[in-house]
Amino acid sequence: MILKPPPLAAALLLAGVCVPAALFIGLMAGSSGWGWPQGDILWLIRLPRVLSAFGTGAGLALAGALIQLVTRNPLADPYVLGVSSGASVGALLALMLLPAGLFLAPELGAVLGALAATSLAFLFTWRAMGKSGDGRIGNQPGTVVVLLVGVMIGAACGAAVSFMLAIANDQQLRSLVFWLLGDLNGASLWWPLWAAVGIALLLAWPRARELDWLTRGDAWAWTLGVPVAKRRRLAILAACIATGAAVATAGSIGFVGLVAPHIVRLVGLRHARALLPFSVVFGGVFLVLADTVARTLIAPAQLPVGVVSAAVGVPLFLFLLLRRSQAR
Repeated sequence: MILKPPPLAAALLLAGVCVPAALFIGLMAGSSGWGWPQGDILWLIRLPRVLSAFGTGAGLALAGALIQLVTRNPLADPYVLGVSSGASVGALLALMLLPAGLFLAPELGAVLGALAATSLAFLFTWRAMGKSGDGRIGNQPGTVVVLLVGVMIGAACGAAVSFMLAIANDQQLRSLVFWLLGDLNGASLWWPLWAAVGIALLLAWPRARELDWLTRGDAWAWTLGVPVAKRRRLAILAACIATGAAVATAGSIGFVGLVAPHIVRLVGLRHARALLPFSVVFGGVFLVLADTVARTLIAPAQLPVGVVSAAVGVPLFLFLLLRRSQAR
């Protein structure tokens, strides 16, 4: 008989190994080759980039876990539901309309854009999600509707981005393209991102048990005394803060919010109290490793990290979607 460690112990052990390993690999890897960086290369280039990658992955993973909880849809993430696209529109508008160099302007624009996209998604899918709920997890009739609405919001945001690129001047165009590539090259302002992820986690984690109750249906949560509308709005706000900060730092990177929470669930942690913080950890690890691959795969040239995350996320999304279809 083989004894398996408890899920929490296994997750702690895995995080204790993966976090320092990913940070070390990220610092060692460079487009010019492998080796421990010295002087300014370490402090001004690689360390800020690794910290930005970890914070971006952590923010997107946290947002993905929160969106999955409040929509009762394990296939949801900021990219699939159009939240990342809305954040991109907000960041680009801030870059175009506000004075150049204004402190945290893209971050604030991205948060507002993410909030607008999420509000639209919930406005159009409120009935389909089942306002009363039927108490069953993952079997809501509006799952497909939520995904389709998210795709349409993403398409509308894509059209808005194309319009902005068409009317931008040459100087603006160079700045705007950065946000569309999903790239960490040049990312250095990492501490506002970490602060935003911390604020989002502090908003959501103390209400983790109530978020678990929401996954069983609004009626179930209501009978247990949960203020359903307030908790859903709080979770959405936290997800928008995390997504907006991540998109403002690294552009639109897809599928991190899908991959990381499912890694945590595969370990055996399904309750929000453990799911949220461990999604933060494994999301950060995932994007640091993805950025390492992006820097070294075709060195000395660099790939956008969004290419690598999509290469992993798209097959996983299709696998989960097909498995859910076969299970019904």
